Amino acid sequence: MDRAWVEMMLGKMGQIGRTDPGYTRLAYSEADWEAKRLIMDAMTETGLQVRMDAVGNIVGRLAGSDPAAPVVAAGSHVDTVPEGGNYDGSIGVVGALCAVRRLQALGVTKNPLEVWVFAGHESSRFGFAHLGSRSICGMADPEKWATMQDATGSTVPQVLAARGLDFSQIATAKRNPAELKAFFELHIEQGPVLENANTAIGIVTDISAPIRLSVKVYGTAAHSGTTPMDVRHDALLTAARIVAAVREHAAAAAAEGVVGTVGMLKAAPNAMNVVPGFAELWIDVRGVRYDSVTRVIEQIKESAAGYAAAEGVRLDIGVISSARAVHLDDGLMQAAADACEKLAVSHLRMIGGGGHDSQNIARIVPTCVLHIPCRNGVSHNPAEFAKIEDIMTGVDVLTEVMANVANGHIEK
Repeated sequence: MDRAWVEMMLGKMGQIGRTDPGYTRLAYSEADWEAKRLIMDAMTETGLQVRMDAVGNIVGRLAGSDPAAPVVAAGSHVDTVPEGGNYDGSIGVVGALCAVRRLQALGVTKNPLEVWVFAGHESSRFGFAHLGSRSICGMADPEKWATMQDATGSTVPQVLAARGLDFSQIATAKRNPAELKAFFELHIEQGPVLENANTAIGIVTDISAPIRLSVKVYGTAAHSGTTPMDVRHDALLTAARIVAAVREHAAAAAAEGVVGTVGMLKAAPNAMNVVPGFAELWIDVRGVRYDSVTRVIEQIKESAAGYAAAEGVRLDIGVISSARAVHLDDGLMQAAADACEKLAVSHLRMIGGGGHDSQNIARIVPTCVLHIPCRNGVSHNPAEFAKIEDIMTGVDVLTEVMANVANGHIEK
């Protein structure tokens, strides 16, 4: 019955934001809101008290036997990257709701249970991630957020207002840590480790964190046929060399767990017969060791400065965001391992390379992230896929460990 319900919910989710290829449910878009309505309806049908906070997070609450007991919560997100998959985030939301449905059927837990759906998880719309979880943790930055725009020029306050949300009230989304006991996030691994190891569950020890840069290159637009090669100031050529430098420096630090990516690049005037006078790229460097990440960032900046000088162009490098890796709660890691042992589920401990809302939530409440395998480790891609058997194993472990924590077997 639970398996059929999970398949049904993921099937319905898979009809929302369908693009060719993949799925596009950008934060606060109509598709994102339709997905949220699907979850809110399912929460209501389950008997949860449902509310949406000022930044668009959804909270579904099931009362416990002790009204004063702190909350045990689980959840994830339903927004996606452009042309992404249907499993990133979605299984964490659907899986959390399935676990709460199971625990509800077994009887009232001591601690209240909540399912959280985070708003604005992906950075695809505003170039900045985790608006919802940052707000829950009291990390909202209204001054900065008010200036952030999407590709259409709409600001965060304007986008929230279009959804009936009041940007001036986002501080009210902050939760009191004293009222929270634990948070769990079930998620596809988004990498190949579990599949290659033929292992069902990855218990995440640390979540790596990115430093993200925007790099603007100002050259001189010129006629492609009449401008000699030795007098050009080509912004795109410099940008391309910086892209290669990101790969080179990150690869040199791969043994330290560093990865580096340029996922976006623009050039202007973007005409075949014009030497590009302007280029802009966005750099993502991440890892568990902050000193390693910052060293690679400095190496990239040094290389970029050299390329700019050689080409006679000007650089403007800005920091979009800078975060440190987060170590998750050791007690909940052990509780998850114990649940796996009880259920005879294979498991290992691993570093989480993808960004999760849990990395913010862990700042205010003990947090546990559980990974399940995804086919070929592919994510942020239309080919993203997780087998229902693996999803349900994750739900089984999530249910078991939440039950233990919410019934007082594991104290905060």
